[in-house]
Order: sequence, then C-alpha cells, then structure tokens
Amino acid sequence: MKRLFILLLAACLAAEGQAQEKFTRGFEGKNKVFIPKGSFGGGLSASWRKYSLGDDEGYTVLSKYLGDLKGGYRTIGVAPSFEFFWAENLSVVARFEYSWLGVDLDNASLHLSEDLGLSISGQHYKRQSYALATGVRYYVPFMGSRIFGWFVEGTLNGGYVQSMLYEYAEGLKQGTYGDNWKLALRVDPGICFFVHENFDFEVSVGLMDITWKLNRQNENQVKNSSGSSLGTGLNIDLLAIRFGAHVYLW
Repeated sequence: MKRLFILLLAACLAAEGQAQEKFTRGFEGKNKVFIPKGSFGGGLSASWRKYSLGDDEGYTVLSKYLGDLKGGYRTIGVAPSFEFFWAENLSVVARFEYSWLGVDLDNASLHLSEDLGLSISGQHYKRQSYALATGVRYYVPFMGSRIFGWFVEGTLNGGYVQSMLYEYAEGLKQGTYGDNWKLALRVDPGICFFVHENFDFEVSVGLMDITWKLNRQNENQVKNSSGSSLGTGLNIDLLAIRFGAHVYLW
C-alpha cells in the first residue's frame, strides 16, 4: 500500500511539472542574435527617379481638362551611413543625406470650360538639401533566421534646403528663392537580407515624423518673407522609400 502511494505521488508530481512547462509555438527560432555586439557597419543608400509629363498613358485620363502638357522631373538622393553595435541587434547610426530635385514645366493649359482656361509655360523648380541624422536602430531576425530580418530606426535629423521657383521673362530670370532649415524626429521601419556573411541589402520607408521648419524667401531680390511651422505625420510615405547596401565587420 505504501509503495502504491509513493508511485501515485510521483506520477502527480511529474504531471504537474509537465503542466508548468512553458508553451511555445516555436516562432522564436534558435537564433536571436542577428548582428553581434561590437560589430561595425558602413553603407550607402541611394534613390533616383525620372518622369516625363505628357508622354505616358496616364496623361490621357486628364486630357479632357489638360492640354499641351510637356515637362518632367528628376530626383537624386544619396546617403552614406555608419553603424556601431553597442549591444546585440542594437546599433548607433550616423548618416549624411543629400538630395536634388528638378521640375521643368515647359507647357501646360487647363480648360475648365469654353470660356475659362489657363495656360502656363517655362516654369522651373530646383531644390537641393543637406541633412545629418543620428539615432538608434534595432534589428529582429525573421523567425530566427540570420539571413532575413526587419528593423526599426529612430533618428534626429537636422538639415538645410535651398530651393528656387523661376521663369525667364524677356531674357531675365525672375522667381522666388528660399532657404529652409528643419529639425525632425523620424521613425523608419524596413527589411534587410544578407547575400554574403558581411554584406546585405535593405529597403526602408518613412512612417512617422515630427518636424519643425524655418522658411525664408526672397522674391526677385526685392521682397523678403519668413515663417516657421511645426507638424507631425503618421503614414507610410512612399516617396521616402530608400534602398541601401551595407558592409559589416564582426
């Protein structure tokens, strides 16, 4: 009887131990370290776009109201960066960003009715910006993989933007010139994948920002104006998609 009681007690303790065992579905995987502590990284992100107005199929949808549309825009952006991992999967990021945008509207006419219309031509817009960004980035391996992962980056950005909107009238260049300073907090998520032990590609997109801007404008070297603004945005900015490649030294 005593021996039977001991066997029943042992079975109850074993069942209780199994019941207290942590339940997991196995999504954590075996590898939690995507990039080890003490690693250095350096990379380059770049973007380039060129678009012609009046030469694509989408333009025909607006042909009822827009006529003689001709022009285009070009944009170029580069951003070299540096990373130091002071903890596993967590790095300090420093990056310099440069971008250039050019829009040329050679001709456009707007027809709202037979008696109401508007025509413009020879409008040009140029903008170039410089920015420094510093912050932190945290990586998460995808299902324990050391090849695929996603990250979220938070940075403080300070920059300067120079722009001009001008036209040529009777051989003279006339327009509005602007100097803009900005300070922004940004959150950018992204994904990355390694194609070699020390080399990866990444794609990130703007998600949220809080931006303060100071604007100063000069019109035809005569009229001056200035203003400031503070705003926030919470949406996926498809125009802020950035492609990059990085080299890491363990």
